Amino acid sequence: MTKINLGSGHWKLPGWVNVDLDLSGDPEVCADLSAGLPFRDAVAEFMHTEDFLDQLELEHAYGFLRECHRVLKPGGVLRVLTPDLETMARLYMEEPDRLRDLWCNFVGVPLSAGTAGEVFNLGMRHAGHTFIYDAETFREVLSGCGFDARRVAYNQSEKPELRSLDLRSPENAISMYFDCYRLER
Repeated sequence: MTKINLGSGHWKLPGWVNVDLDLSGDPEVCADLSAGLPFRDAVAEFMHTEDFLDQLELEHAYGFLRECHRVLKPGGVLRVLTPDLETMARLYMEEPDRLRDLWCNFVGVPLSAGTAGEVFNLGMRHAGHTFIYDAETFREVLSGCGFDARRVAYNQSEKPELRSLDLRSPENAISMYFDCYRLER
């Protein structure tokens, strides 16, 4: 069974082919994921990516997801974690102290003004973020790339192979979790 972890960084998944451009995380495969995936067609049952899609401009995300579709076997599943714009906006409006605390405790980039507004603005651009999705936009993009995107809970999945992979829990991140099933085109 082939399982591919895309954008692994320093968080390699045991039993998975870990892929990243940065060699400091010691990936099994070094590749620029924005330039296509270095795998044959229909070779993987499962793929995983966490906090990578938000680093791609929207038009490049389409290309990346089409490549994932190409590499997945029919019926294969892509697990995606990505920052959640809706949650970020809700925290900004309803729980600004929690938004600020999440930033200070888990991101650690110093704040100048120390406000939730500053956190919101930095969160849109920090760590290479170029496009932060809400669930509706994310589903539309995935649908356009040949996936049935199903929102799931932290570390939960219909597929045992995709459970307990998530690094960032809802308590310490602003993420949404999706299992994206490859559809035939």
